[in-house]
Amino acid sequence: MVMENKKQDLSYFFTAYKKETAMIKALKEGYSKKEVAEFLHLSVASINKTLSIFMQKKKLFERLRAQGLFWSYDKNIYYTEFSESVFIEHTLKYGDFYDIKEVVKLFGKRKVKDVWEKTMKYDTRFIKVNYLIARVFLGLKIEVDDLKKAKNARLEKLKLLIT
Repeated sequence: MVMENKKQDLSYFFTAYKKETAMIKALKEGYSKKEVAEFLHLSVASINKTLSIFMQKKKLFERLRAQGLFWSYDKNIYYTEFSESVFIEHTLKYGDFYDIKEVVKLFGKRKVKDVWEKTMKYDTRFIKVNYLIARVFLGLKIEVDDLKKAKNARLEKLKLLIT
């Protein structure tokens, strides 16, 4: 008697994992790109593009991790275990020009701008980097004085701890 291996239902992957990870796991389970595309109401080309961008992000993450950019995290951490926001923030803070350029290309200006505004914009430790990011990568008409005048949220929190 031959036992058939039953595939895990596609809905399982997309409820248990992030979209890109779910796609990869479903494909490894034996589903075709066409089946995944139909399940998500997308085209196969869209699946291919999503997976291609995911692999580029993963490759960038692994290269930056190997260079020590994520020095405060476990050296063996995988891209799928890492927050995209933290990945973007660390790249903006500690990456070189080409790393930042690649992050903007892969994640898009809107996502990078959101992370930058929430985590870095008024951090006085990164005034020069913030100016570069704002002017060159995000196309904002901002001056260094605008960044210096604003309240540094991090500094304000530290002051509250002292008092």
